[in-house]
This record gives sequence, C-alpha cells and structure tokens, in this order.
Amino acid sequence: MIASPWAEPLTLLVMVTSFGALVTRARWPAGVALTAAAWAGGALNGHWFPLRHLVEGAFSYLDPILVIATATIFMRVLAEGGALGSIGAAVERGLGRRPVVLLPVLMGVVMFPGMITGSSTAAVLTTGAMAAAILIRLGAARERAAAFVAIGSILGMIAPPVNIPAMLIGGGIDLPYVGFARPLLLASVPLALLFAYTLGWQVLRPPAGATVGAASAPSPRLHPALALAPVAVTVALMVAPQAWPGRMPDIGLPLVFLVSAAVAVLVSTRFAVLKTLHAATDEALPILGILCGVGAFIQVMTLTGARGWLVAQMLGAPSWALVAAAAISMPLFGAISAFGSASVLGVPFLLALLGRNEVVTTAALSLLAGLGDLMLPAALAGTLAARVAGVDDRMRVLRRCLWPAVAAAGVAAVMLWFSPSIGRWLR
Repeated sequence: MIASPWAEPLTLLVMVTSFGALVTRARWPAGVALTAAAWAGGALNGHWFPLRHLVEGAFSYLDPILVIATATIFMRVLAEGGALGSIGAAVERGLGRRPVVLLPVLMGVVMFPGMITGSSTAAVLTTGAMAAAILIRLGAARERAAAFVAIGSILGMIAPPVNIPAMLIGGGIDLPYVGFARPLLLASVPLALLFAYTLGWQVLRPPAGATVGAASAPSPRLHPALALAPVAVTVALMVAPQAWPGRMPDIGLPLVFLVSAAVAVLVSTRFAVLKTLHAATDEALPILGILCGVGAFIQVMTLTGARGWLVAQMLGAPSWALVAAAAISMPLFGAISAFGSASVLGVPFLLALLGRNEVVTTAALSLLAGLGDLMLPAALAGTLAARVAGVDDRMRVLRRCLWPAVAAAGVAAVMLWFSPSIGRWLR
C-alpha cells in the first residue's frame, strides 16, 4: 500500500502501463487486460482482492452490453438471410449509373450497422464488405474503397441512435443518453458526405473497363421490399415512442433488435438460425469483454482516488489546453481501445469541461474516441477494411485515412470549443 502525495498519479501510471503492456506485449484480450490492470491498481493501494469492485464495475455498463449483443444478432441475421446482399444489389442496380447519388447512399449503407450496434467492426464486416465490392467494380482503387469503408464504419459508430462511447462517457457522470441525436448527427453526417465524395471521387469518373449498373450487380436473394422490412420495423419501434409519447410504449433497444431479428428470420431465405446466433455471440464477445473490463477499470480508478486526481489536474488547465489535449490524447489512447479511451479519458475531460454544454461535449469526445480505431498498433477499422477490400498492406489504407482523421479531430475540437453556442443553435 502506498501513502504519499504521489499515490494517485502512481496508481494511474501503473494501471495504464499494465494495460498497455498486457495488450501490446502479452497479446491479452483487451477486456482481460483492463481487468488485470484494475486489480494491479487496487493491489498497489492495499486492496488485494477487490472482487466486489471488479464485479460491480463489470456490470456498470449492462445496458450497452445488452444493446451490442442484440444488435449484433440482428445484423448477423440480416447478413445470413440475404437481406444485406439484396439491399446492396438494389442500390447498385438503381444508382450504379448515377454515382453522385450512389456515393452518399453507399456511405449510409456502410454506416448503418455501426449506427445500431455502436461497433465499427460490425459495420466493416457486414455492409462494409458489400460496399467495398461495389466501389471496386465501379472503378475505385482498392485502397480508396477500403478507406471509404473504414471511415464510414467509424462515423456510423458515432452517429445515432446507438453511440457506445457517448453512453460510456455520459455514464461516468450519470448523464442520461437523451437529446444526443442532433449533436451526433452534426458530428457525423457532414463528415460522411464530405468523405463519401473525396474518397470515392474515382467512381464519378470510372475508367473505361469499369462495369456499372445492372450489368455488374449480383442477383438478389430477396425482393428489396422483404429485405427492408426488418429495418422498417426497427425504425418504427424506435421512432413511434417519440412520435406518440404515452400512447406507444418504449420497449428498449435490446428488445427492438430482438423483435426485428425475428421479423428478419420470417422474411429471409432459409439459413441455419442457431449457427447464426452462435456466430453473432462469438462476434460480440470481445466487445462485451472490453465493456466489462472498462467498467472494472473505472471502478478501481474511483476507489483509489486516481480518477479524482486526474479530474483535479484537468480542472486547473485552461479550456484551450483541455481541447487540444483531448484532440490528441483520446485518439491515441483509442488505438488500444476506443471504449477504453471513452471511459478512462473521456469522463475526466467531460468533468473538466462541465458548465459548457454536456451533451455537445460528450458527442465531440465520442468522435475523438472513435478515431482510435484508425490508430496503430491495432488500427482495427483500417486493418479489417483492408482485408475485406483485398489490400495486402494496411498502411496503404491508413495513409488514405490520415487526412480524414485529422479533419474529424478538427471538427470535434471546434465542437468542444463552441459547445455552448452549438447547444443553443441545436435547440
């Protein structure tokens, strides 16, 4: 046990260093590494078996865990049942000869899974793979198609209705996840339109050998109307309680996704449902483990006083320094875990910036945390996008993503600095 003026910063240093070493050197799963780092911080302060705090922290993000688990099931059912492929084929057949319209629509298709799961990985591996294939057939270079998918997956992770980093940051100060739709749309949609055209400009002038329109689109497995039915049910169940408050009950996002998944099973072509559910669970488990580990990490930071010390240091800094520090440190820490960056750094930054506009500030911080999926060594979104687009060297993709990442960080910094004015404008 340590007792000195350096106790809290030393505890924080040990926890962060232990986590980074276990993830990058020992190659431990991020969730397990976070829990082990939390135990190390507790042990350093005399809490040798902080089981209660580890378990309590692991369950502190139960709501996002349920949302991610059920949304992943929904997306996997759409993919296996042929709905996603049919939607992609319909988009290519209908808009393949109108690339000015096609590019933003494709960006929206890439973003959609991230919007409902809060995970960039889900977006890359489902609609991202489909969008990359369409862009390549229409004449885009493979690395540009991969960058298009990587950036779109991160912006989908930030866009409403489900933004897990924002939930984690807001949960740190008991800020309810209400009223985030407009700030998150402001943080994601203009960037999505900008990057759709700048990264996909080759599609606007396809080379002579590129095939477009119906000639290149694969045959759909489902009629587009049937393919869109589960998505329509999802939107209706999300919008109806807000359109008719008090008359239409809000059943919650986890149940919304389960009902929509059941509808998708009914309208889809035959596929192995139990095998699909098993695959969706396997896909979601690493993310769920990270959320459990993040909760335990934050709980022990609070127990040992490290979190309070970090916030106290930030409170004494000028606003411009906080904004600059957030724009640099959160994406870099997100290289290890975007969700970890949201909780470990996002919550103290939000506390230090209290009194401006908490909802806009949280939306901007979530964008900075999401950019961590483009940072080395993991660079999860860029690495997976390179794989689905058939690019051997992921660095070619990450170089294409560099200026969009800088532009997104700049937008987040502007939102942080002008959050009071933006909040009034959005109201």
